[in-house]
Amino acid sequence: MDSVPGDLIFAGRETLLRGTVGGDYLVAAGEQEIGGRVRGSVRAVGGEVHVKGVVDRNATVAGGNVSLDSAGVIEKNAYFAGGNVQITGTVRGGLAAAGGNVAINGVVGGDVQVAGDELHIGPRAQIAGNLRYKVPPKNVRIDSAARISGTVTVLPVESQWGVERWLWMLGLLLIGVVVVALFPRFSAEAAEILSRRPIAAAIVGVGWFFLAFLAIAFLWITVIGRPLAVLTLVAYMLLLFLADIPVGVWLGRWLLRFRGGTRRPVILEYLVGGVVLLAVVLIPVIGHVVLMIVTCLGTGLILLEAWTSRRRQAI
Repeated sequence: MDSVPGDLIFAGRETLLRGTVGGDYLVAAGEQEIGGRVRGSVRAVGGEVHVKGVVDRNATVAGGNVSLDSAGVIEKNAYFAGGNVQITGTVRGGLAAAGGNVAINGVVGGDVQVAGDELHIGPRAQIAGNLRYKVPPKNVRIDSAARISGTVTVLPVESQWGVERWLWMLGLLLIGVVVVALFPRFSAEAAEILSRRPIAAAIVGVGWFFLAFLAIAFLWITVIGRPLAVLTLVAYMLLLFLADIPVGVWLGRWLLRFRGGTRRPVILEYLVGGVVLLAVVLIPVIGHVVLMIVTCLGTGLILLEAWTSRRRQAI
């Protein structure tokens, strides 16, 4: 509610800003309401992120539902990504938006680029620059009252079931097989944690997501810590990339137990579970939810097993 002369960096379940931030705003939280004034830039991630105040520079926002309220103003550029993205305020510069559902019913002083599943340009939308979008044509609605000063360009949308996507999925599965073959014991023991401590795995996974993001942001703005920020980012992305492996092993083990007999090789368990996970992830809407759950659980499982292995070696 008060003013902060410098940068504001924190994490929490629910955050509310009503005062003035003299520097940048870097926050990871479940629900965020950014009111007041931020004289620097905004970098925010969370489940619900709503910008209702004034941002003097750029705004980069990612979350489940993100919005720029009708009273919100971003003086430079805005970069929004989320399941639902809603712009009813004012962006003085350009806007880049990506999401499942993107709705623009405000003022944009520059170019607009959109990628997503659905796009709605409302009657109060005013776009001073060009509009470029990569959205299936059947899911695009541009109100006749909307004012677009520049050109409107429709970008081609890749086929959802193209050969490239199938090859990418197959590549991910093969990488998982290689990792399991190199670290079979670690993969098996990480999967076992899911049966005994699922809540702990979820908490650790979500905590890593937020805390690593804040650590990277903090190290980056200190300049001297940027090399460490890069290393942390690499570890962050690597964990997200490998998170499905212990969950796949656990799922394959659970499915194969119905066939009776002794426990199968870990690679076989991962192949069965990995194929099932890929099939579920490809389902529209449901697949995105499952992917988020698997990523959180898998990241927590890997971190918990790494901690357990470290303690075991120390003893």
